[in-house]
Amino acid sequence: MMRFVIGLIILSCLSLSVLSDADDRDALIYKVDIFLPPKEGRRETKDILRIRKTLKQLSGIRVLFSFKELGNPHVILILHVEKACTWSQMTRFLSRRGYEFSTKCLYHISDFARELGVNNTDDLWATSFDSELMVIDSVILPVKGLSTLEYNQMMKWILEKAITIVKSGQQMTCFRTLASYPVELFYIGPVSQSTVEKYDRYIHGPRHFLNEVTRIENLDDYAGVCQRD
Repeated sequence: MMRFVIGLIILSCLSLSVLSDADDRDALIYKVDIFLPPKEGRRETKDILRIRKTLKQLSGIRVLFSFKELGNPHVILILHVEKACTWSQMTRFLSRRGYEFSTKCLYHISDFARELGVNNTDDLWATSFDSELMVIDSVILPVKGLSTLEYNQMMKWILEKAITIVKSGQQMTCFRTLASYPVELFYIGPVSQSTVEKYDRYIHGPRHFLNEVTRIENLDDYAGVCQRD
């Protein structure tokens, strides 16, 4: 599984404090990781369902994707904040409930690819997932020893391979974090043995990648109960 997406993607981060005006699309998409620390009397399932319900009530914040990590009290959100002033709704809710959370500003992979001269369209990338068996893979490519031109050429190669996989029928989406190097990308998509084999053909890239794979399910599918066969 750790080889699953190793050859795919990349770009790193900007802090929440740099929220800019509503016209700056780069600063208005966020990955939010919410952790529910152990606490006496805490009911994990109830808290996660409360998060899911609250997301539907927020105004000016659109949920692009929402996931629950398998086996851990960890919710992962990709949010589009339509106006910077609406963000406080989210932070007030999380702080009031005593949840631990962190954020990263994101940029959609389709825009990144176009900047590098890689042909793609927005509708190429998934906007939702039906599969219950998915992963989110954080992929980082070390920058040491590379010029900017070499680094960009390597990223272009990686994105071209990712687009080839998508065009072959594999459903996926990806976001990069903003601003600094080394580049970090978050790949999101369903997982199966056939997709592992498909990615395997592309992992022998020009450099070694650092990646961390997290098994996830759609938050809307989470019920907090075991499913019997």
